[in-house]
This record gives sequence, structure tokens and C-alpha cells, in this order.
Amino acid sequence: MTLTGEALQPSEFAVTAARAVADCADLSLREQAKHLANDGLLGVIAAHDVGGLDLPLAFAVPVVAAAGSGLLGFPLMEALLLGRALQESQPRTAEAVVSGEMLATIAWQGSVSAAREGESVVLDGWVARAACAREADYLLVRIGTSGAALVSTNSNGIVVEDATGLDLTVPEHAVHLESVTISAANILPENSWNVLCSDANVLRAAAILGSAETCLTLAQEHASTRRQFGRALSYNQAIRHALARQKLGLEGIRHAITRSVGDEAGALQRDAAFLAAGVYGSAISEGALQIHGGMGFTWDVPVHRHLRRVRALQAQGDASGVLAALGRRYVGAIAPASDVTASR
Repeated sequence: MTLTGEALQPSEFAVTAARAVADCADLSLREQAKHLANDGLLGVIAAHDVGGLDLPLAFAVPVVAAAGSGLLGFPLMEALLLGRALQESQPRTAEAVVSGEMLATIAWQGSVSAAREGESVVLDGWVARAACAREADYLLVRIGTSGAALVSTNSNGIVVEDATGLDLTVPEHAVHLESVTISAANILPENSWNVLCSDANVLRAAAILGSAETCLTLAQEHASTRRQFGRALSYNQAIRHALARQKLGLEGIRHAITRSVGDEAGALQRDAAFLAAGVYGSAISEGALQIHGGMGFTWDVPVHRHLRRVRALQAQGDASGVLAALGRRYVGAIAPASDVTASR
């Protein structure tokens, strides 16, 4: 029997995750991996056989939200997803990721070509948006449109470029692969990439939720305690209305995520949750930045760092591309009905 059957709720992971994230503040990346693994957070959705808890994706949501709220400098989303994605084809690697012994990440953009040579596969191409790739032991890359392969970052032919990106806490690297030879066993089952991206959109929404919630809390505290002309900022009705709208947006993200992990949820609901989180999360963090004024850009007030992370997650998940695909899907669904109406 899994823990789900024992009436364990996802919200019960929130406190443990928040404490673990806070404890990681001054640790190195590998120390963070061990600490998070010791708290059982890296294997929340991985199978029991690789040391995981074998829980549904919904249980990873509060864990990733806590990481977003605390600006965790560790690729937690990638570790969670790889622990489950590799459990069938690469159980030893999955177990090492879940236990914190090995660092693994995912290059979310770009793809490589694959040529079979006997029992080996040769990869060539360029990938990007790989969080903490310079320190990782393994990197998952996309092959073509829906395939995926696990590559050791120590392989000959791999060049990791310096990180460039908005998020200062979790650097994202581009990686060149030139005639990189891997075992055919390192190729994941067909369509693994699409499943991975669908689950990642839910966890990106969760990370944005954590950042947005923190930004709104900081904005409310600042508006209540900062005084100008003898009155608190919150005395201004326009500021109160703005905070109320931001609270409404925050609940919109929360409900979209809840729908995306329901029993009947599919790729459409997960994409919608990611897009909702991106839109509302940006508005909330930008609103908090405006309320703080210049203080919001200081290192002591992390509002700008949360905004950077929200924007980085939007770019990582290709929010504009997801929105365009969603629009095409909607137009395609209503077009036949429109044709029937016009023919009448």
C-alpha cells in the first residue's frame, strides 16, 4: 500500500519542505542534494524500488512551491522528475539521484540528433536551459521531437557554456554535444520527453506559486508598516485594491494547479496551469516590486529575485510557444462548428 492509501495529504509536505529549503541556504549544491534527500524530498514521486515514496505528482507541488518561495539554488524540479523518469530504464542512476549521491539535470530547450552505431548511439547538437549543468553528473537531452537520452557530462565531446539568464540563484547553461557516444541503454522509452514536459509544467506553476505567494506577503507587510505623510501605505485605497487583485490572481494559480493534478487532468489542464501561473505570477511580483519602490531591487528585499525566477521559468517552459499551441488547439476545435454554422 502506498502512502496515498493511508490518507497522507500533499499539504503535509509543505512544512518539511520549507524547513529543508531554509536549511540549504549556506550549503553547496552537493550538500543541498544530500540534505534534501535525507528529508525524503528528492524521491517524492519516484518508485519504492529506487528509494522513493511512490506518490502522485500532486505531492511534489508543495515541495517545489517551497523551493520557489525560498529561492532554492538547487534544480529540485529536475531531480524529482528524473528520479521517476529513470526508474525503469536506469534504476541505479535513479536511485543515486533520489539518494542525493548524484546530480542530474535536464536541458529544456534545443535537441540533438542520434545515429545508431552497433550497441552505441552518437549524439550531435546543441541544447540550452540546463539548470546547474556545469556541476551536474548527468544531463537529459531531447532527441528529435519526443525522444530523450541520458548523457554523462564527463563524456568526450561535451562543452558546457557559461550560464546566461535571469535567475541568479539557479544558473542555466547551454551545452554543445559533438559526436558524443552513449550506450543504447541510455535512450529513454519513446514519448518520455512529452510526459516529462507535461509534468514539468505543473511543477513550474508550483514554483511560480511559491515565489508569487512570498512576493504578495512581502508587499502586504511593506504596505502595512511603511509610513508616508503620517499614514501607512495601505491607507491608500489604490494600493489596497492592487493587493486584493494580486490575492485573487494567487488563488487563480492555486486552483489551476489543483485542476491540473486531478484524476481526469491531461496535457491541456497542465499547460493551462503553467500559463496561468506565468501571467498571474508576473503580475504579482511586478506589483510587489512597484509597492516596494527602489527597496525591491536590493538584495535584502528579494522581490526582484523572485521576478527573475518567474520570468526564467516562463522562458524555460516556452510560455509563448505553449500559448500559441493552446490557441491553435482552440481554433481547431471550434473551426468545424463554425463551418457547420456558416453552411446553414
